[in-house]
Amino acid sequence: MLGRGVGDARRKITLIVLLGCFLVISLVAFRRQEQIKDIIQDQTNQWSNVSVHETKPVTRPAEPSLEEQGGRTVTPADKPSTTAEKSKTPLSEKKPVAPGPKLGDRSLPDANLIALRNETLGFEQVYVLNVPGRTDKSDAMRLTSSLTGFNFEIINGVSGKNVPAKALSGVFEDGEGKNGVIGCWRGHMNFAHTIIKNRHATALILEDDADWDVDFRSQLELVALGSQTLLDTPQTTDPLSPYGDGWDLIWLGHCASQPIDGDYRRVLMKNDPTVTPPSHRVNFGGVPDMTPYDNSTRIMYFTKGSTCTYAYALSFHGAQKVLKWLSMDVYNKPVDFGLHDMCAEKERGFKCLGVFPQIIGDHKPAGGANKDSDIGDGKATKVRERGFSYNIVRSTRLNVDLLIDGKRDEATSQWPEDTPTLTGPVEVEIRDHRVDDTPD
Repeated sequence: MLGRGVGDARRKITLIVLLGCFLVISLVAFRRQEQIKDIIQDQTNQWSNVSVHETKPVTRPAEPSLEEQGGRTVTPADKPSTTAEKSKTPLSEKKPVAPGPKLGDRSLPDANLIALRNETLGFEQVYVLNVPGRTDKSDAMRLTSSLTGFNFEIINGVSGKNVPAKALSGVFEDGEGKNGVIGCWRGHMNFAHTIIKNRHATALILEDDADWDVDFRSQLELVALGSQTLLDTPQTTDPLSPYGDGWDLIWLGHCASQPIDGDYRRVLMKNDPTVTPPSHRVNFGGVPDMTPYDNSTRIMYFTKGSTCTYAYALSFHGAQKVLKWLSMDVYNKPVDFGLHDMCAEKERGFKCLGVFPQIIGDHKPAGGANKDSDIGDGKATKVRERGFSYNIVRSTRLNVDLLIDGKRDEATSQWPEDTPTLTGPVEVEIRDHRVDDTPD
């Protein structure tokens, strides 16, 4: 009996100890969860409270029953959905906590500002083109986008050797880079395909080596104001897209861009500290002649085409046109050449907007140069001691450590000796008289 009593007592003590351990572990886990929430909230507040035109993202605007897409009316039967988030307070009654940029009497409606500050940057969706297996690139994009306060979905990159010859829109020239060109073309066709499949009104695509300034969100608000201005968006009604309605493509990241010949409409964004110093602008084709402007001025215009696809946005109607002319029709060039030609040929009715200097660039990380591109042969032997990004002043990728630690104000320029210290807000104005800034 005595032994049985001792055994029962030991079991009770053991049970009490186990319960105590469980309670301690539960309390630690709960506290850890709260700490993680605090970290996420601190980073959210960081980008939402310190940018030039900041606020916490709320929701995307719901569509009206009829809207303009690419110059035509989309009826309820074929209109793209916005999958707007539910909210008890109508978006029209919400107010952003900080004002946006202005151009004279023109400003962005409150609903547009709120949409621009959501986690898809005012587009219905953001996508990143990433080749399966390149987890190094997807990891970097996931981290840097989180530090900028936006999210994205992956569109899988394609290997050209896996695209059947019968699926090609033309006969591509044989050569060492043929499979890369085909794979890149198919990946961007999949982007247009996804927009139509998901009925997106607009979507942005980034290549997985893209980089942007730590003031990226403020830049996008200026781009939205510039786009609405160029498109003559009425001030009496809110456009469906914060970037205005009626456009097909907005080219935000490129390596060459040209305004339409004879179209002198320009939106000037002056006194902009994110403008790349002239001596550090790297492009691989024709760009606007910026000598008529101050070195801290960025311009926005109707473009007859750009090259390189670091980042661009398509509307629903624009995506339809891309699949028609670059997939269904006979086509056998690099995809950026095709988009360029669509912008250039007026009979195609493809309305394109460009910005220069570009606000999204191409990043080259430290390490072997052979891992830069998934289009080339990967035979480069150069090894970089430090990474760099084309045309980005305060690179998000190069300031990751500071951004993680909440020290955004300490982010540094890639070229501190050539980056001027500017004071005051960015000044926006419209010009529509002749300016000789079109490259020969």
